[in-house]
Amino acid sequence: MSITPAAQPGTTERHDVDVLVLGAGPTGLTAACLLADAGVSVALVEQHAGSGDEPRAISITDESLRIMDQLGVLGDLAPQTLLDTGARYTGLRGQVLADVRPGRQRLGHPGKSQFDQPVLEGLLWEAAAARPGIELHFGTRVTAIDDAASAITVSAVREGERSEGFRGDLVRDTQVRAGGFAAVAALSGRVGDDARAVSGPGVPGAPGADDTPRTPGGSVEAEMFDAADAAGTPAPTELRFSARWVLACDGGRSFARKSLGIPLTGSTQEEKWIVVDLLGAGEGEPFASFHCNRVRPAVVVPGVNGRRRYEFMLLPGEDEAAAVSEASVLAMVAQHQSTEGLIVRRAAVYTAQQRVARDWKVGRVLLAGDAAHLMPPFAGQGLNAGLRDAAAAAWRLAAVVRGEASEALLESYEAERKPHAASMVKLSKRIGSVVMSTNRAVCLARDGLLPALGLVPRAKAWLTGMKFLKQPNYRDGLAVPAAKDLPAAAAALLGGSLPQPMVMPDAAASPAAVASPEAGGGPESGGAPGARPGRAASGGKAVGLDAYLSSGFVWVGVTAPGRLSVQPQGGPEVRLHTVSAGERGVDPAILDGAVGHWLLVRPDRYVAAVVRAEGKAAALAAFKEELPGLSVALGA
Repeated sequence: MSITPAAQPGTTERHDVDVLVLGAGPTGLTAACLLADAGVSVALVEQHAGSGDEPRAISITDESLRIMDQLGVLGDLAPQTLLDTGARYTGLRGQVLADVRPGRQRLGHPGKSQFDQPVLEGLLWEAAAARPGIELHFGTRVTAIDDAASAITVSAVREGERSEGFRGDLVRDTQVRAGGFAAVAALSGRVGDDARAVSGPGVPGAPGADDTPRTPGGSVEAEMFDAADAAGTPAPTELRFSARWVLACDGGRSFARKSLGIPLTGSTQEEKWIVVDLLGAGEGEPFASFHCNRVRPAVVVPGVNGRRRYEFMLLPGEDEAAAVSEASVLAMVAQHQSTEGLIVRRAAVYTAQQRVARDWKVGRVLLAGDAAHLMPPFAGQGLNAGLRDAAAAAWRLAAVVRGEASEALLESYEAERKPHAASMVKLSKRIGSVVMSTNRAVCLARDGLLPALGLVPRAKAWLTGMKFLKQPNYRDGLAVPAAKDLPAAAAALLGGSLPQPMVMPDAAASPAAVASPEAGGGPESGGAPGARPGRAASGGKAVGLDAYLSSGFVWVGVTAPGRLSVQPQGGPEVRLHTVSAGERGVDPAILDGAVGHWLLVRPDRYVAAVVRAEGKAAALAAFKEELPGLSVALGA
């Protein structure tokens, strides 16, 4: 990473990095952290002044929580998250049609939980700011992308001094609490210069602030506000970023996607929805409520610390501005709960999109998150799909930058991620069209069918266990085809995300074998927030299997029921045994169907091969085009 600062205001500032990430939403921040942890130099460019301050996504999956654990932010996120939730669907008469909830944990985290996106973004911003391998450029707008054969140049412009940003969630919530509904009406987008007027606990410069946003290397107040307070308006600074690759996570209106001429396929949802986020709403039941009443379909989603989300269908002929007025919002909410003491955090109208980018890689630019796909909210998969994109793209880019992989590896990114994202777009649209319909015939048919499914055991399990949310499987992507004689239970692991039971080291294992070369990080060990998995158990405490996996490829052998052997890239072999995690935790026998086999696990925790010991060398050789050094690095 190299920086050539502007000699004087109005001149050009130059930055050379391995990967330039566009957009500091959850996808971009996650990707930047994963890349930095893999030893790649990263610059992250965001046009807004701070991290996101609007509660958009609200459901988070087990795989997303697993990624947050990798980044070391789960310990702070979990207390702000309503974990292990379900959903309740009610019909025309208010009768319960179905209660659904994901089954027993598989990846070491609850299958569905309700979170607060601004809190997540704030924590990810802190994680990125704490990593020395990441340059943060907030308040910086991209103006051009010039893709060349061996590198790519991105031009941008910045008003004032360089800023590493701040936690927008802390600023906005204090503004809303202080200013009431008038503040909500005045706030749009992300927090900008008006943040200077805020005071109160948790806000920069406020008396008694005990959770002040951190800006490494200087005063928070100076970083955020001095440029705005300086006399006159400074001349814009032009920036030139030279990068080997660009990962565009710049949202649904992606500048990168448009500048590269990549079209979106799909449609715009006809119905518009009113989104209302509340504070002071009390503690609700641990499930989202879908009120499928045909008159005004509504969704109610609980949170922690008094947070609650309401989504109401905007009816034909209703004025959008009038619908989000204080009187209108409170009148709709009053049909579901008392409005006494409520604080409206956000009230807006949105029209859902159902679109997927035609291409996810053009030249040296990869798309991820909303830049690559836009989906309705009814399946709760938009943000989660973006975090999967970040994990899938980051390890591939890191391997190419480090010279461990050929550029052919990047071709599998779109091949794997696009089909699953497209299927989630279709599922979200389908759920919305049936569950939230206003057509009487459709509603009557739905109200009869859903309870009837409960009479068929397999159908009931499919519905109530939320198995209609198809999990990614990349067996047709970067994976070795299963041998014909591979047992079905072992073959079922291929292409999926590696299950994560709780484990402990075998008593016979030496201390050197228990410790990982990458120890630290994550809530289990109390390590530094910038560390990657590889944190070792101490004091005989059981931890998730990820604690023993390196950040690269790793072999996991199922040597006997409940017995595992882990051979990480660049580390010693570790022998483990699985332990019970309770009724809702991961089944300690979850991998026993693969006894006698070895699982080749990718850096994104997906299983790339399931083979017997004698087949390990051939499995590694199968990736010689994409990962020519894998056989040497991991061995057989």
